[in-house]
Amino acid sequence: MNWYGTGGSGSQAGAGSRASDSDSMCGNAVMYDAVAGKILTVGGAPNYVNSYSTSNAHVITISDPNTTPDVATINNMAYPRAFHNSIILPDGKVFITGGQHYAVGFTDQTPQLIPEMWDPATQAFTQMAPISIPRNYHSTGLLMPDATVYNGGGGLCGDGCATNHPDGQIYSPPYLFNGDGSRADRPSIDSVSSGSVAVGGQLTITTSGPAVNGFALIRLSSTTHTVNTDQRRIALTPDNTDDNNFTVTIPEDPGVALPGVWYLFALTEGGVPSVAKYVKVTTG
Repeated sequence: MNWYGTGGSGSQAGAGSRASDSDSMCGNAVMYDAVAGKILTVGGAPNYVNSYSTSNAHVITISDPNTTPDVATINNMAYPRAFHNSIILPDGKVFITGGQHYAVGFTDQTPQLIPEMWDPATQAFTQMAPISIPRNYHSTGLLMPDATVYNGGGGLCGDGCATNHPDGQIYSPPYLFNGDGSRADRPSIDSVSSGSVAVGGQLTITTSGPAVNGFALIRLSSTTHTVNTDQRRIALTPDNTDDNNFTVTIPEDPGVALPGVWYLFALTEGGVPSVAKYVKVTTG
């Protein structure tokens, strides 16, 4: 592990090893709790291609720059993966999809078709409904504003290549459903006091529908070659003025609440999310 600084001409400092894990090329690192500095790492392979991937999983906790992070080895995923995608959900869980057991670019060989859901409360991985198309090298996975997940692509190996997948699938997480399979009743964000807020600033939010007991910011992001460095989640604990009006405070550290555009979700006590509103975080 390494720290990288952006001051002056830049800097690099070693941050120790990720426990006993070896090189994990084309694995995922996901900051699921930006305030607490919590990062989930999953999968990867000792080499970029032509090597078997692992199911290894760790939680890394960072604090001040250039200090040694805490690394906790947790239970492995059910399936080894490389070239997969991991997506933070509004309720704080992480959806892990696609990838290969044996890492080889531009192929559909040894695909992992069963996604997994990681719960930070239990640190357990749960197998989810299978995908029907391999999502390996050059695939992508992104959270959508309606709290579903887009999982698509793969291949990009030229015209006529049999492993090109210029398509996508939408995954609907369990929080969108009741136990009987019917659609869950979702809260709605009716208004936000501003579409832009400075770090350390406040937003006033009005909701309707089921009772809301929390909010989450998730930064809009992009992913390529399994890497998504923009993705992060901030849980916001609201101050209620009444049952449907709330005030939330944005963290004042721009290294936590990175300037840029974020999804703002309202959440019920059971973790059912609203459709997101867009909020731009600025430095002032």
